Amino acid sequence: MFLKMVKNDFVRQKIVTISVFVFIAMAVLLGASAINNIANLIQSMSDLQERAVPADITQMHSGEFDQAEIDKFTEEQRENIAMQETMVLLTLDGSNIHFGNNQTMAGTVQDISYVVQNKKFDFILDLDNEKLDVTEGEVAVPIYFMQQYDLKIGDTITVKSGEYENEFVISDYARDYEMNSSLTSSKRFVINQADYNEMLLKQAGELEYLIEFKLHENGDSQGIQTAYIEGGLPANGPTVGGKIFLMFNAMSDAAVAMVIILISILLIIIASLCIRLTFLATIDEDLREIGVMKAIGISKKDIKKVYLNKYRVMSVVAGIIGYLLSFAVVHLFNGNMRLYISSDLSGNLKYVLSLMAPLLVYFIIVMYCKKVLKRIDKISAVEALRKDSMERGKNQKYSFPLLKNKFFSTNIYMGLRDAWKRFKLYRLLFFIFIACTFIVILPINIYNTMNSPEFSTYMGIGKSDMRIDLRRNDSITEDFKKLQEELKNDSDIEKYAAYITSSYQVKNAEGSWDYMNIETGDFSVFPLNYLEGRAPKGEGEISLSFANASKDGLNKNVGDEVAVKVGGEEKNLKVTGIYQDITNGGKTAKAHTSLGVNDEAVLWYIVYMDVAQGVDIREKMDYYQNAYDSAQVNDIKEYTRQTLGNIIDQMSTVVIGAFAIAVIIAVLITALFLRMLLSKDMSQVAIMRSMGLTSKNIKHQYMAGTMMVLILGIIVGVLASNYLGELLVSMAMSSMGAAKIEFVHVVWQTWLLCPLTLIVVVGFTIFVSCKVAVKDDLSVVLRS
Repeated sequence: MFLKMVKNDFVRQKIVTISVFVFIAMAVLLGASAINNIANLIQSMSDLQERAVPADITQMHSGEFDQAEIDKFTEEQRENIAMQETMVLLTLDGSNIHFGNNQTMAGTVQDISYVVQNKKFDFILDLDNEKLDVTEGEVAVPIYFMQQYDLKIGDTITVKSGEYENEFVISDYARDYEMNSSLTSSKRFVINQADYNEMLLKQAGELEYLIEFKLHENGDSQGIQTAYIEGGLPANGPTVGGKIFLMFNAMSDAAVAMVIILISILLIIIASLCIRLTFLATIDEDLREIGVMKAIGISKKDIKKVYLNKYRVMSVVAGIIGYLLSFAVVHLFNGNMRLYISSDLSGNLKYVLSLMAPLLVYFIIVMYCKKVLKRIDKISAVEALRKDSMERGKNQKYSFPLLKNKFFSTNIYMGLRDAWKRFKLYRLLFFIFIACTFIVILPINIYNTMNSPEFSTYMGIGKSDMRIDLRRNDSITEDFKKLQEELKNDSDIEKYAAYITSSYQVKNAEGSWDYMNIETGDFSVFPLNYLEGRAPKGEGEISLSFANASKDGLNKNVGDEVAVKVGGEEKNLKVTGIYQDITNGGKTAKAHTSLGVNDEAVLWYIVYMDVAQGVDIREKMDYYQNAYDSAQVNDIKEYTRQTLGNIIDQMSTVVIGAFAIAVIIAVLITALFLRMLLSKDMSQVAIMRSMGLTSKNIKHQYMAGTMMVLILGIIVGVLASNYLGELLVSMAMSSMGAAKIEFVHVVWQTWLLCPLTLIVVVGFTIFVSCKVAVKDDLSVVLRS
């Protein structure tokens, strides 16, 4: 009997049932997709790590060194070190790499190195995560460049450097665990040993080294790094731990997963509200039937089971469909993962973990249904048959009289008045419109912020027009001085500032000595936005990145002192400020020029500049690029775009998906709400029509009230996404080194385009829903 009643209910309310069914399926689909994405990320990262066998410590070095000293150190530290290998890099300028129709890679912000595959660990893989084996005359190109320059397998690239010139055929993509991410500043091209020997013989490129260590499972990474530096071993370059590579590889997919999870949580909340809305409408319509069932002796439990079974069946079927569809939809979000981490995402973990979504949604819906159905307990048979139980009979004070209306037409005023007086009824719709707006605006704000030149402030970089990086070579110090002198006399340059980054020994929170990259220069020229305090302005002052100042770093606050070794002597520097930086694992520092330069461990030279008004930035960039062979010249916007390219591309997909989801939610909920409202107001509508009001008049009243709620919801939703969204994103980014994100708002998108689209779509839904409902047969309504 109950199955027959459930079936009849499906037939009787086809539109409502299908709408709720689609909505539940969509909630499950998105939730399962997010969990699927995370499961894939965990499994694919594990697979990549297992196949690539990455180094636990990588010391980059430029200049001469003695491998025998490294071997001796390795033997002394056998308790911690399992393997050691030194990779020799031939580093070339992007202008030396030619491809296509006379194109070069001169515009890249990445350092380009040609290498031979390692023998022990830190293997560079192909797209099947197999160790690359490149034959003579071929090259495996990093995925980053294959994407950026739209290169294909079979294309050719030509290397021209001094006397050396050779054409290589692209044989494969190079998936590089350590240098995959756009956040790492170097990329490795893999070639055959014979080709490499020829490049080395003809001195194509500058020699650099990766001195790599693979530790035992419980090896002391920090202890090895300290012993290495104290032993005076080669360290003319940054030291990078294995955890940094892991974070960089996972960052873009993890960021997207977090946004999807946030949207999924909002969808589950909205799904619960949607069920409540549908129940209220159904119970209100079925009051007489409930009264009859109670009158003939059917228990409350059995009556509730009639309604609950329907949503149990619906949740199970929608959950299964959403769960299955999620494995197709997830491909929209894991394209970057399949390319950069693992092409094979066929593991079983995702099937198990993704089941959490339909089970969670089913549990929430059933529990919420039981809560809403408690209303039936309060309805007596007599009250139900009289159909007044849902109307509590409280006399409301008469307010907003029609005579005081001076601004709106009568129908619009009555609609606005009704929505205001019955706001408790409309508040469900109000909160859903807020959530829909939030779902649309938050991804747009994140995308615009990451795509803005102002995002450079979260990378520890002041806002400027141009950036010049000088690569290490024999004349780098001379070039750096010459460049500053030329900039000083260049009338096209409005202002500039030069910075030198060196590695210094710094006393950590435990009292032992670690190594930290400290940038020196005048930080008042291109100031950062500081979380606390200010930039270092005088002698003995230093500012720390958020990650460095945190408890996991040096555990310092503004006003505290940091002990730094300079020239063998210990100096105490006062912390004047804390800034945000997501580069280099988030652990950097900036000090006044009085600290001096650690000549033995200079990492890089950088100059920032602003051009004078009316000067063409591109022409000025080309001039300095041609004038200095060791220079890498970029505008800040391009530098940020190339560094965050993968994350920005994935966020654009999330923006489109979130917009589509929000529109579908708004349409479904609005249609369901109006159906409930018009069902509830059936008698009132009939009375108005019998008094001479046309269907058009009544429709305008409902449209006015609902549109007012929509506009208020959009305003609150935009404000919530701007302020609450900043807080949520800042909490997520704090682990990466950015604890206070301030969104870049594109006003015409957040306050005009998106709200206008929602208003048009929802307005059309209101128009159609009201048009159908208010044209019912009046005689039938009055007789009922």
